[in-house]
Parts: sequence; C-alpha cells; structure tokens
Amino acid sequence: MSIPVTILGGFLGAGKTTALNALLRQAETRIAVLVNDFGAVNIDAALIAARQGGMVSLSNGCVCCALGPDLGEGIARLVALDPPPQQILVEASGVGDPWRIAQLARLEVGVHLDAVLTLADAQRFPALLADRWLSDTLERQVARADLVLLSHADLATEAEIRATRAALAGLRPGLPVALLPPEGLPPLLGAARVQPGRERAGRFHADAPTAHGFRHLLWTAPGPLDHDRLMQALEALPESVLRLKGFCRLGPKATPHLVQRAGRRVELRPWPEPLPAGADALVLIGTPEMPDAVLGTLRAALHAHPESHPRGGPT
Repeated sequence: MSIPVTILGGFLGAGKTTALNALLRQAETRIAVLVNDFGAVNIDAALIAARQGGMVSLSNGCVCCALGPDLGEGIARLVALDPPPQQILVEASGVGDPWRIAQLARLEVGVHLDAVLTLADAQRFPALLADRWLSDTLERQVARADLVLLSHADLATEAEIRATRAALAGLRPGLPVALLPPEGLPPLLGAARVQPGRERAGRFHADAPTAHGFRHLLWTAPGPLDHDRLMQALEALPESVLRLKGFCRLGPKATPHLVQRAGRRVELRPWPEPLPAGADALVLIGTPEMPDAVLGTLRAALHAHPESHPRGGPT
C-alpha cells in the first residue's frame, strides 16, 4: 500500500508549526510528521506515548519525527513502522522550496506525492513579496503549490486578505486559495479519505459549510467511468473545488483506480487491489461556494456501455 506524502511549505512565521501542532492533536488517522525543528513542535504531554531518539509516538497513533539531513532515510523509517502511517506530512524549511522536496519524495519507495500545500500570511504576504531580498523565495514557494492556505486570517482585515489574494493571483492566475481555519490543517488532510460503503451507489452526501469554512461532497458512482471523460470532468471542476480524492472503476473491465485532484493537479492511477462493494466513492472538499452541481460534471464521466450505446458515443 503506497502512503500519500503531503509537503507543507510557507515562509518564516507563516504558521506551519502551529498548523502541525493542531494536526497532531486532532488527527483521527495515523499521520506521521517530518519536521525540521523538532523542538519547536510543542506536543501535548498527555498525547505522548513514547520517545525514542528523534521520534515521538503519540497515543492517537500519530508520530512526529525529526527530518534530519536525508529525506529518504526519514521516509523509509516511517514506512517501516508497524503499523505504518496512513499519511506522511513533510514540513519544508521557511526559506525552502517545497516543490524540490516533493520531487525528492516522489523517488522514494512505498510513498506517492499527495499534494503540495503552501501557507501564506494573510497580513504580511504582500509586503514580504515586495521585498527584493525575499520575493524570489516566496515566488518559488507558490510556483508549484497545489493549494495556498491563508494563515492568520482571523487576525487580518478584509483589506489585507484581498491584498494577499491579489498578490497571489498576480503570481499565478487561477491558483486555488482558501483560508486556513483556526484549528489547523484538517479537514484537507483527514477528510479527504473515502469510507467504503458509506453511501449507496449513485447517491451523494453533502454537508453545509462548517465552522472551518470548508464544504464536503461525497459521490458514489453507479457504475464504471470512462477514462477520457473522467479526465475532462476533473479538469472542468470549478476553482471552488479545492480537493478531490477517492476510488473508481474505469472502462468496460471496471479496473480499480485511485483518483485525486489537488488544486489543478490531477492524478489517475491504477489501484492494485480489488475495491470492496460501495468503495466507488469520491470526496470533494471546497469553499462554501462549491455547488452541488459539480456532481453533474462527474456523472458525465459514466462509461457508455456498448449494449446501450452501439457506437460508443457520449451519453
């Protein structure tokens, strides 16, 4: 089973450590965090189950590990855990390039790149970007991000948030941007997990925007999907869809595939294991503006069965 790896970037003071602390406290799945400054992560003493060298095991199944000079060694150490983590998150240096770390992570055995997230300080980002000594660093941190989360948004004015969004749009038009909720990175990490059998085939579950400001949709496909139509559907989703993840069956042979979309990056990968009944489910996470109508885009990807469409044309 390949473990998804998420890279977390952001300039000094953007709030990465605060977000990681919240993630470790509230995680409902086994998450492993590789951090640069191990001592900066203030883990609640009540959560600590054991300490061994540069690794802390938590009572909720999570682990926090010092990154060290070799990313590959750190990832291999986490993959070898029993049980292994369900998600690995790597904190990039405050002046580092998260995409460079992502490229290195993609070379490791037993893991695959899940997403590159960058935090941007909603109060300070435009001023930092205008600094000629810092602009190149900030541009690199945003250049290949799948999603930018605005930190300290609860302290920023509406004018500051608009200015930060405008600065980011100037760097990358169409870049997905959302507010980082005060409680930290979840649900973008934790909720993007399909629970097989939660819904009956062909139905969907939607929730209203919660306190963290994100919205969830869960859709289970009533049958196999067409590869090309699905790619078109994923690329056509609006910017209000920040994250999509799940499993589906493709083509006339109903071949299992892992599907995910992070920002504008789309991945469609064959899955080596059979899918249990009800596992054809896709989770969509978006802003409060994400409409239920996005599910119509996904329905258009349903495979056209030859017996009902002799020429194989679109439905």
